Amino acid sequence: MSNVKLVVSWTQNAKEDLKEIYISLKKEVSKETALKIRDELFDCRRIIIRNYKVLYQFKDNSIFVIRVFNSFQNPMKSLK
Repeated sequence: MSNVKLVVSWTQNAKEDLKEIYISLKKEVSKETALKIRDELFDCRRIIIRNYKVLYQFKDNSIFVIRVFNSFQNPMKSLK
């Protein structure tokens, strides 16, 4: 395995998705849970985190986080 360092970049849509998820969880569950899940998603070490999916794309030596969505909703709705 090479020692290529990859850069992870979040698109504006993905950042907005993460913000909406945080706000929704804070309102519906608790601030502590919202922070914990937000941090897990932001660390982005997995593609599926709890019931959230992270869509990403490789380009050159970069990883771009494209969208983040709740897997209980229709994924096509999230891509609009």
